[in-house]
Amino acid sequence: MPGAHRTIVVRSARSPMTVRGLVFDLAGVLLDFGGVESVYKMSDRRIGEKEFFRFWSEATCARDLHRGRCTPEAFARHAVRELGLPVTSERFLAEYQTWLRGPYPGALELVEALKPHYRVACLSNTDALNVQRYDEELHLQDWFDDCFYSNEIGLRKPDPEAYLHVSRALDIPPNEIAFFDDSLECVNGAIAVGMHGEHVTGFSDLRMRLNEMGILDGTERPPLIPNP
Repeated sequence: MPGAHRTIVVRSARSPMTVRGLVFDLAGVLLDFGGVESVYKMSDRRIGEKEFFRFWSEATCARDLHRGRCTPEAFARHAVRELGLPVTSERFLAEYQTWLRGPYPGALELVEALKPHYRVACLSNTDALNVQRYDEELHLQDWFDDCFYSNEIGLRKPDPEAYLHVSRALDIPPNEIAFFDDSLECVNGAIAVGMHGEHVTGFSDLRMRLNEMGILDGTERPPLIPNP
């Protein structure tokens, strides 16, 4: 069941905004992510953050991986070639599986604290290898009300239909969902469909923004504002 309604005053809004759903990206928001550093090293310090994220945004093989249209092995072969990396696809794939280092300290506990008051979900551009880890090692399905993985729903951020799919599945209109991501492109995609999008970089920044929005009150458990 959806959590209780809570009206919060968003700094950029002209009037209070009712939020019933919170949707979080995973890597770089709740989970520590080492992909940029890994590719920087594999490329002999040639590929930096800007080029790394441009690849994930624009490369056909990245889109296909995230939409479940190719295997991780096929993706690795294309990625090595397109990035011009002096490593084998097997080495790249092995490195790729180390990029997600696990939850930031306190991240999943924060999600758990929010659940009594909001419908809490994650929306991640991901693939079968990482989803297996999410399910079997991190048990994210137990921490969130709903988990939306791009390779399973066949949609990826910032495609508008990805956000609308989440809105329909949660049964919450976009304008009552706050979305948090470390990709400005994905945040803008959420805003375009009517969600309240917030660009955050890392878990500390996320906590700060949740406090500023009134979703947290500085403690692990936010106060409950009953339905009117």
